[in-house]
Amino acid sequence: MATMFGSNQKKGAVNEVPAPAAPVSSKKDVVNDSNSLRLDHPNMIGKGTIIEGNIIADGDLVVEGTVRGDVTTKTKLVVGADSVVEGNILADHAEVAGRVSGTVQASGLLIIKASSVIDGDVITKNLNVESGSTFNGRFQVGGKVESVAKPTTEAVKKDAVPVAAKA
Repeated sequence: MATMFGSNQKKGAVNEVPAPAAPVSSKKDVVNDSNSLRLDHPNMIGKGTIIEGNIIADGDLVVEGTVRGDVTTKTKLVVGADSVVEGNILADHAEVAGRVSGTVQASGLLIIKASSVIDGDVITKNLNVESGSTFNGRFQVGGKVESVAKPTTEAVKKDAVPVAAKA
């Protein structure tokens, strides 16, 4: 029997509902090689984006653009190959493939990729450096590294501005 809009459905037939699409994996792998951090539901700063100011994130963070300020996360940070961070980095675990001008501090694992250029000090508990990376600064590896939650006393003293007292 023909109905409006040309449907030829027979009287009494049950309407079929299409099956839902297969669920997409909730885990996102930022990079496919086995020597990279795996991130779950990361915050993204996309390629071409420029942020001027400090970033503080509770969750995983991926930087593909430019940040002019400090980047802090309590979990994992990935700095992409074409990205630039002009400031300090403080993370639980970090992977740097881009350019960083500032101190990089990871309380866990720090992976420095072959494409990275770091102008500043590196402080981490565990370090993995790929051949070909460029580095200008000091390394402090191993021992106890302070948690992301509280800055080190040395860092606070270093950033303190001397004040001239008037008599």
